[in-house]
Amino acid sequence: MKISIAKRLALMFALAVLLIMSISATLLRSSLKQSLDEQMQNELVLRHSVLDPVLAKYDSPTFWVGLRQKLDGLTPADERVRYWILVDNPAFSYGGPMPDGQDWSKRADGLFSLQLPGRERECPMMVLLKTIPAMGNRPELRFIVGLDSTPFRKTLNHFTKILILTSALGIGLVALLGYWIARFGLGPVRRLSRQANSLPPGDSKQRLDTEALPAELQELAVSFNGALARQETAWCQLEGFNANVAHELRTPLTNLIGQTQVALAHGRDVGELQDLLQSNLEELERMGGIVNDMLFLAGAESGQRATELSDVSLYEEASKTVEYLEPVLHDKQLSVEIHGDMRVCIDRRLFHRSLANLIQNAARYAVPTSIITVSLVSHGMQVEVSVSNAGEPIDTVHLERLFERFYRADAARARSDAHHGLGLSIVRAVASMHGGRVFAHSENGFNTFGFSLMNQAAP
Repeated sequence: MKISIAKRLALMFALAVLLIMSISATLLRSSLKQSLDEQMQNELVLRHSVLDPVLAKYDSPTFWVGLRQKLDGLTPADERVRYWILVDNPAFSYGGPMPDGQDWSKRADGLFSLQLPGRERECPMMVLLKTIPAMGNRPELRFIVGLDSTPFRKTLNHFTKILILTSALGIGLVALLGYWIARFGLGPVRRLSRQANSLPPGDSKQRLDTEALPAELQELAVSFNGALARQETAWCQLEGFNANVAHELRTPLTNLIGQTQVALAHGRDVGELQDLLQSNLEELERMGGIVNDMLFLAGAESGQRATELSDVSLYEEASKTVEYLEPVLHDKQLSVEIHGDMRVCIDRRLFHRSLANLIQNAARYAVPTSIITVSLVSHGMQVEVSVSNAGEPIDTVHLERLFERFYRADAARARSDAHHGLGLSIVRAVASMHGGRVFAHSENGFNTFGFSLMNQAAP
């Protein structure tokens, strides 16, 4: 069962007060017990200080008859205070043998606890034993004054009960007040929750109001608004992506449907049908390419990493890619120069695919008869692969988005059958699968696109 934060806080308040009250109560009870023990000891010392000189002064048995009567008068009816004089001569003894049956004549002077028959063990009689030296005809005396601790222990027990009761009431009161305070303090959280639940569906521009929130919740609300903003951006990208996919697939589908309808409406010879099928095959291959590229991008964006790694020379692999693209370069009489070389551990197939996309992109917009430069640069654990071409400058606004799917800086020029706007997105996906990133800049009449790879072969 889940417990609310208010109840948890109230419980923690109660536990904290329980700990504090327990420590305080223990200290108070210990202090009171010590004070009561000192009070009993002081009373015993006081009685000794009054009677010891009297006992030490006289040695006549006749006098001791009156002394016994005086001790009888000092002993209350409840025997809260008792006296014993231990001596071998009965003429000087008083009080009889000790109630516990022990031989006290051999004990040293001091304070002792005497357990009386029929009394609780928690309430013994405290006794103070002192020796009075012999004088004349009187032998040495063992004078004992006893004080019943029952009233003192009752006071201590009564104080303990009151302490427990007040502590329990205090803990309960703190728990209730703590719960109320916690509920009151968590009011902004509930209001924030209601505000979040009241956000209308379908309106991606709605945000939480952070102005009225306390400082502790503003950070949470700002983070939530940030999540909403990212969700809005992702939703807009998804809508744009869906529209682009629909547009890219609609064109070849429209061509297929139109050509097929025309072919069915009129008689065609075998040659014309073969041309029609060839045209339809090209459109189907275009659609298949879009689907395959989208599946590849979906896998990369889900966190898929490059697994088929091998140790290769980037210069050699780049040369193979350039050789493969010779027909594309020949149309505009372009040449390619490769600068740099290092050995890295990468997925060779993915590297060829991304570099080919960059070179094709450069060849598409490069100035005829110009040189395309492929640069291979190592930065510690990172390797940067860039492709530069001379061409029209690209605005910074477009540079930040050219690696997005289906994004084109010049929409009027870009809608062609040769490509469908996923080449640079695939470059970014390959870089991500190798723990790298993409970059682009346009300056001094040259446009540069590239990506970085984690050099797993580096020492």
